[in-house]
Amino acid sequence: MEMSEVAEKNLLDNKAVVTTFFINDENMKNCPHINIKIGNGNVKGVIDTGSEISLITEDLYAHLLSQGLEVLKLKLQSTVLVTAFGSRGRRIKKQMYIPFFIGDDCFELVFLVSGQLIESLIGADFLQEYGLVVNSRTA
Repeated sequence: MEMSEVAEKNLLDNKAVVTTFFINDENMKNCPHINIKIGNGNVKGVIDTGSEISLITEDLYAHLLSQGLEVLKLKLQSTVLVTAFGSRGRRIKKQMYIPFFIGDDCFELVFLVSGQLIESLIGADFLQEYGLVVNSRTA
């Protein structure tokens, strides 16, 4: 049995519920990027239609809190982040509900906080929530 199967079996034996999310971290530089305003700062994020969820980096999370941004921190249990190319899954222990702007439009979204990312991701959850479509023919 592989390590992930053993871990999953142990979690299931203990009646824990594990949620696993998948992201594509191999091709982020080729994904479309978008400028997002959170609080008083601007962040460049990747629009990743292959990611089930939206994520912010651990560094951005710490920075937002240090700037005094009021965000709703939400409890999170047994959540694992797995990349599309099978790197070892990592537990996610934090999530936060963040209002942000794209241009003049305000959005609100739950972001999971990940220490394994270099860039923040806007995932398919955001696109579905707001009924948005990525048009790759325009800049």
